[in-house]
Amino acid sequence: MKRPPPPTVTVGIATRNRIEALVRGLRSLRLLDGLAAEAVVVDDASDAPVEGPARAALAGEPGPPVRFIRHDASRSTSACRNRIVREAATPWVLNLDDDAFIVTREAVEMAVRVMEADPEVAVVAFAQCDADGVPYHPSAQPLPVDYPAYVPAFIGFAALVRREAFLAVGGFRERLGINGEEKEICLRLLDRGWRVVYLPAARVGHVAAQAGRDARRYLHQTVRNNALSAMYDEPFPLVLAGTALRLYSYFHMRRGWKIHDPGGLGTIVRGLARDFPAVMREREPVRWATIRRWRAMNRNPPEPYRIPAADLVDDAPADRGNRSDPDLPTNPATDRETHPPRPTEPAA
Repeated sequence: MKRPPPPTVTVGIATRNRIEALVRGLRSLRLLDGLAAEAVVVDDASDAPVEGPARAALAGEPGPPVRFIRHDASRSTSACRNRIVREAATPWVLNLDDDAFIVTREAVEMAVRVMEADPEVAVVAFAQCDADGVPYHPSAQPLPVDYPAYVPAFIGFAALVRREAFLAVGGFRERLGINGEEKEICLRLLDRGWRVVYLPAARVGHVAAQAGRDARRYLHQTVRNNALSAMYDEPFPLVLAGTALRLYSYFHMRRGWKIHDPGGLGTIVRGLARDFPAVMREREPVRWATIRRWRAMNRNPPEPYRIPAADLVDDAPADRGNRSDPDLPTNPATDRETHPPRPTEPAA
């Protein structure tokens, strides 16, 4: 009898003070039995450790083994996800928000098939749906398309990442914490020759938990992180105009989202000033060709992606690792600063 292949996916969940949502997500992993090697949960300094209640709730239930790691002091979602990818022993890592959950095994199998067959893909983005598998409005998706496509960036609620590519670019910028970290790493991945693919038919549930959400904090995080991303990645002199424009977007967002925030921009600017010396030391601007390609991706209709046939996966070439192309065109971030926060986006 032919033995089944070993599991190739590690499921990673960063969590803080959302035990009920976390348990729902962990329960859903029974659908990935035989596909997921393990789940790694990083408890980012929840008020009460989540491991005990979670294990009690899941006792005797099927699913992959779960490993818990606890931070005694909060280190941010980005830091948790970086830790998960470093800890993983599989080539693919499925990062989930703690209020996300699997609705079909086929969605993850489709994403794995893309990874196995196409070494240029660093991230597969999923479609957000409700508990019944009904997709949310197109505006709540990585792109408002109904066909597989290359996209500038993914939404962090659920993404399958190529561990090698993620580590090669250094993972998420931990200084960003949460909100906008996906766009920033996608620009760096594009600069190294990797792509992000969105599969609208691959749906993952995401029912946003309200614990820890605050509109004013979301506004500050969004503006700050967009400015930091420009400071980190944009070549000179674009970085000067890019940072200024990200800061100016504060007024449009505050007005559009109807947020009372006296002195908010000053708070953001003072924080950026404190971060400035460290950011300049860590700064690694991408190429102008990458900026042009990023902009083209945001301006033009999305390029369709052809999902590899299942019978081609066994013949897929080996991962090419760091594919640095000196003539690579570009496309900077999917700047949605002018839109109000979508209810499904993390605002913790």
